[in-house]
Amino acid sequence: MKEKIRILFFTPYASRTGSEVMLWYIFKHFDRSKFEMGVVSFRKGELVDELPADVAFYHVPDHYSLTQKLAFHLGWNPTIQGIKAAAKDFKADFWYVNTIMLPFVVEQARELNIPCVTHVHELGHTFASSSKVNFKNLIEYSDLLVGCSQIVCDILEELGAKNIKKLYSFVDLEAIQTNPENAVAIRKKLGAKATDFIWIMSGTSSERKGFDLLPELAQKLPADSTLHLVWVGRLLDDGLTYWVQKSCESIQHINIHLVGAQHNDYYNYLAAADGFMMTSRQEPFGLVMVEAAWLGKPIVAFESGGPQEFINEKTGSLIPCFDTALFADEMIRWRANIHDYDAESSKRHCIPFGTTAGMANWCEMMETFYNQKIVATEPS
Repeated sequence: MKEKIRILFFTPYASRTGSEVMLWYIFKHFDRSKFEMGVVSFRKGELVDELPADVAFYHVPDHYSLTQKLAFHLGWNPTIQGIKAAAKDFKADFWYVNTIMLPFVVEQARELNIPCVTHVHELGHTFASSSKVNFKNLIEYSDLLVGCSQIVCDILEELGAKNIKKLYSFVDLEAIQTNPENAVAIRKKLGAKATDFIWIMSGTSSERKGFDLLPELAQKLPADSTLHLVWVGRLLDDGLTYWVQKSCESIQHINIHLVGAQHNDYYNYLAAADGFMMTSRQEPFGLVMVEAAWLGKPIVAFESGGPQEFINEKTGSLIPCFDTALFADEMIRWRANIHDYDAESSKRHCIPFGTTAGMANWCEMMETFYNQKIVATEPS
């Protein structure tokens, strides 16, 4: 085998979505004696500034200048040309596409005869963003499909994929650092006393994350001035978010806080809470579950996919979709029995979903793929 395996990754935004945060964990923790890495991103998101210096970065714009638009209409595609330029410069052994949102990259890999791995972090809702032809090609042209949970792998099998491997999404557990003083200050800012109870959810204000279920869930909870529901995450500038915001403003019997994205204080917000509510309609896995459990928070979640593969009776409760009344009942039950919750057991449950275990599995998977797909087919 050659000295190092060269992998060129492709990602859409380089932003703080779960799949891209996990990709940055790979960049941070990969074995430098075995791999060399580069990444193509079609946007310059906030994670670009956190990219390790030894990972080559290529920005291929997906928004064109006037000159590029004219060139595009004359048959010259700036995006495809940018991909080819990055490929020529980096000279990867194989490509690694970190989402189903980039089917054109998989098609380019096939055209250039470059082996391609596609890491699938999505479920059915997201499939609708791709055309039938593009989605079919992505499944058929990928030499290896990595699913972030068993439910994702099952769907890939239903789609006829031949080479599927499961790699649970993982979290850099050691990077989850909190400041007790900041957590106390956050509770104070929210108007929550020491004996109040805070349930928190983290995610973009989208239908997939169940943002629109928040008012309905709140209405199922009894009047209680000591109860707080907190939503941390980017608030989209759309009608759904506006509607939910207005609905929450009219709810007075409990406290609801829509605090927006809190990148610098994110873990302190989780630490300030007493429990985690996962309202997602579809959740391929959900790194936020692991983060919450690591910080000792019981989780109440709908049976939306990935939660069934992480939550057990010691870490939280699973609720049939989308029974908000039962969800509310479980929130009340956990609050009443919070002293019986074993935070240390919950923390131990997270270890298989940390970077140490996750990177060991990923490294073995990539070496096996390289040896079977590339080394085995090289002329002797």
